[in-house]
Amino acid sequence: MPSTPLPARSLGLKILAVGLIVILLSVPLLFVNILSWERAGRASEVRAEVGTIYGGSQLLRGPYLVLPVNVETPVEIREAGGIRTEIRRSSDRLLVSADRLQIDIDQQSTRRRRAIYDVPVFDAEIALSGRFTVPDLGALVPEYGRIDWGAARLLLAVSDLRAIGETVDIRIAGQTAPLVFEPQSGFDRHQGGPVGGIADSADAGRWRGVSAPLTGIDADTVFDFTGRLRLSGANQLLVTASGRETRLTMTSDWPHPSFIGAYLPQQRDISRAGYTAHWQIPYLARGVPGAWRQGEFDLRAVDRTAFGARLFTPTDGYTSVGRSLKYAIFFIGFLMLMFFLIEAASRDRIHAAQYILIGLAQVVFYLLLLAFSEHAVTWMAYLGAASATVSLTALYAATAFRSRTRGLAVFAVLGVVYAMQYALVLLEDYALLIGAVLAFLAIALTMYVTRRLDWYGLAAQRPSG
Repeated sequence: MPSTPLPARSLGLKILAVGLIVILLSVPLLFVNILSWERAGRASEVRAEVGTIYGGSQLLRGPYLVLPVNVETPVEIREAGGIRTEIRRSSDRLLVSADRLQIDIDQQSTRRRRAIYDVPVFDAEIALSGRFTVPDLGALVPEYGRIDWGAARLLLAVSDLRAIGETVDIRIAGQTAPLVFEPQSGFDRHQGGPVGGIADSADAGRWRGVSAPLTGIDADTVFDFTGRLRLSGANQLLVTASGRETRLTMTSDWPHPSFIGAYLPQQRDISRAGYTAHWQIPYLARGVPGAWRQGEFDLRAVDRTAFGARLFTPTDGYTSVGRSLKYAIFFIGFLMLMFFLIEAASRDRIHAAQYILIGLAQVVFYLLLLAFSEHAVTWMAYLGAASATVSLTALYAATAFRSRTRGLAVFAVLGVVYAMQYALVLLEDYALLIGAVLAFLAIALTMYVTRRLDWYGLAAQRPSG
């Protein structure tokens, strides 16, 4: 028996009901969002735990020349018997940057797996070379102060000493034996907050590191040095612009670098096999003096010159799921509107409960996408979740409309819609433009299909003849 046409007045109520259903579907979408945040937070915790074992995000500072200053200040003290002079002793330190500093880093990356999570870690071979020229430091020495040249030290600071893979080998030109380093920088108690999100939060601004005594240092001393060390870590590797002129060459087998920090590389070469990047930071660009007194200078100013690269993971499923969920309610509304237009143009009715089932199928798509993304790369997860959802919805539409042709049409339209949604995930910068155009087209199509629809049902009330 053929179905009767849907009354116009019923269509008016139906589109209001469909709008209400779309709004109500935002509730299960909210729970999917919360689940996505919880899973992403768990993944971050695992990365942090594994990264901490490997040394975490590494920030290399130095080397610096550290010169202790002994201050003996005479103080007059009035007593009943007269005035006596007392010597009060204090200490300070001067830090001197190298005239030029060349850093060459060869970074080898790998992945460590815990449960279902992959954590990128690295092992870096670092070569150092440069020259120190001790400048005239008279203006920096406080009154009654004297530089203790015999206690001069060379300082090298890293975020986590556990990340040092072997003995630090730094040699002064003309000396056969390497410097003997001790695990104490003298700045370990320095406090401060993370540097603009660059430094690892566990680092907290402390200059943990190693230092070695220097002999034969005096005013106007000039000496060259070479050295090497190995650092392990996770997530990112940065260095500070520690020299008056700092040059860095970083080579890595990681194909997806994210260059971060105060400076971007002047040259870069990125391929599937890895990347090579070159930085050159001149003295005036770093905004830090060539020498300073610790008591009058905030060491965090040096940390703000940090730059380097992060091991970026472009296939992070949680990021993709988060982007998809931003536009979820829009796409669900678009698909529900499509079913309403098919219903308005046909003689078949779809019950409100069927609209709810169709909408829930689209919500489950995001749940599938979240689950699949934890075990596959983004495009495979999206293809699997979309294929299952599109096939299920198209088969249900063919049954609801009692038409295989309409089922195939729904399959084709859904395929295009989910392809557009994937494009929005990939092209985040153009997401607003694409979404606005799609919304306009959806409204325009709705207006066109329903342009002759008698929403009030007046035609049915007119007497015939």
